[in-house]
Amino acid sequence: MQNEGSVRDLKMIYILPGMGANANMYSGPWREITDAKFIDWPKYNGERTISEVAESVIRHYAIMRSDSVAGSSLGGIVSLDIADKLGIRNVYLFGSAVSKSEINPLLRLLSPLSEITPIKFLQAIAGKFENEILTMFSSTETEFIRTMCHALSNWQGYEGDQSIIKRIHGEKDKILSFFGVCKKIKNGGHLIGMTHAIDCIEIISQYSPITI
Repeated sequence: MQNEGSVRDLKMIYILPGMGANANMYSGPWREITDAKFIDWPKYNGERTISEVAESVIRHYAIMRSDSVAGSSLGGIVSLDIADKLGIRNVYLFGSAVSKSEINPLLRLLSPLSEITPIKFLQAIAGKFENEILTMFSSTETEFIRTMCHALSNWQGYEGDQSIIKRIHGEKDKILSFFGVCKKIKNGGHLIGMTHAIDCIEIISQYSPITI
């Protein structure tokens, strides 16, 4: 756990990974952002819902109302809940969702299969990865992935202030669709945080004075 204390002057943007991933999914140009923290999922401690995971992340990283949050896929959904709990005013979603209807219906129907092969299931829906990405996914706690598959199937969507959300989405994302205002990345798939880092960073910089 980070020990940042109860008072911190520097505003940070905390960037969460996708389900089954870790902070390593943000590499290269991402690491040039000096006021960003790329965080891992805290050690799984029996959290059953999106809300419980959000509370765990807040505690573990001492996230404050003055900060911003961002995330890919599940990380974006958890970021929305973090923002709702703390009153954060800036949330960046990279290939994520605000409504249950944006999740691929097939994914929702197949989520019970997570009881059998959660990691292989996630790998299948996310596409093909190079060896280092496969290693990152397979190193994640299986129980966390299994539980989050069920948590997503029970998720009711985000009903808070829509004006705080800045959405970035790949035009070819087959896992999550999008509605409303959204910055689209041409030829981008579901993992734009990995495949189109520079595009994502440029879009973030339009909204926030990030330091590079």
